Amino acid sequence: MTVTATETGTAQRLRLSSLRKTYTARGREPFEAVKGIDLDIEPGELVALLGPSGCGKTTTLRMIAGLETVTAGEIKIGDRSVGDLPPGKRGVGVGFESYALYPPLTVRENLAYGLKARRAKDVAQRVDAIAERLEMTELLGLRPANLSSGQKQRVALARALVRNPPVLLLDEPLSHLDAAQRQRVRRELKVLQREFGYTTIVVTHDQQEALSLADRMAVMDAGLIQQFGTPDEVFDRPANRFVADFVGEPAIALVDGRTEAGAVRIGDAGALPVPDGIANGKDVVVGLRPQDCHLTESGATESGAGLRATVRVFENLLEFGLATLDLPGVDVPLVVQVDVTVRDRRLPERGDTVTVAAAPDRVHLFDPTSGERL
Repeated sequence: MTVTATETGTAQRLRLSSLRKTYTARGREPFEAVKGIDLDIEPGELVALLGPSGCGKTTTLRMIAGLETVTAGEIKIGDRSVGDLPPGKRGVGVGFESYALYPPLTVRENLAYGLKARRAKDVAQRVDAIAERLEMTELLGLRPANLSSGQKQRVALARALVRNPPVLLLDEPLSHLDAAQRQRVRRELKVLQREFGYTTIVVTHDQQEALSLADRMAVMDAGLIQQFGTPDEVFDRPANRFVADFVGEPAIALVDGRTEAGAVRIGDAGALPVPDGIANGKDVVVGLRPQDCHLTESGATESGAGLRATVRVFENLLEFGLATLDLPGVDVPLVVQVDVTVRDRRLPERGDTVTVAAAPDRVHLFDPTSGERL
């Protein structure tokens, strides 16, 4: 059976305006977990809240769901302000990292519980359909105590999806799955979201999950949104040093430099060209992603600029290689991704002297004090 979004209402726009959450306790200083965030999520859009533990992403999700009171600000689903409504009246589906399954009920009964409470039609067919899509049909007769953590995670995800809600909130939906399951369920979640048109927020600390799933992503730190944009925008033009450092695998190298005549000099290694409009004689933090750099044999590059480096170690990962380099006068190692698929190409070896080059628009410059992009 195919269930469409029209059976429970179409996807809704979700807007957060100046949303804040402050926790207070007797004898302690108030703690502001969310410090005034604004988000405007289009109907049917999938947005990832990405950030480290404690950044406020789960608190934000729980406020939208009605599981945390709002200290200040507004939450609107469609044209309705829902900040004062109880969870059951908000029209959202929630998938919890902690599963929140009913122990006495079988998996089938857990999935059907919310549908029956809302007097939905074709409950059995809906349950069978979502179980088949998430490869968990064989689990329907079991109780939660007989499931592994990964199986419980899939049941929690299925229970949120089976309602076909206009707004879907998922808190670390794939965190307890093994690598193979995570890839399968991630792909299926993307297909289901596109097919049914849920307006979806996924909370995650896994950047690969955010980059592969999201239409747009909000990178959070210390209760604030540091950048909101498409995965390409966030990766290619990080708004500040935190975003650059948090998004990208292998991680970006952040080294000190100084601008001079259309280039940035890095330690005693040499210089790289920078985009037009960067002032000369300015101390900066230079960000170099492994994917944006390339190696040549020791000597000048075609543009006459480059960084001299010595190979510390080379890892051949079959799909690509990673060369970890030491730059003279620089304490931080630089990692460069190397194409290993070219036939008869000599691959770097420990002790080799090489030159690193990068295009000007792939050299990221940040203010050393504020961390903001220049």
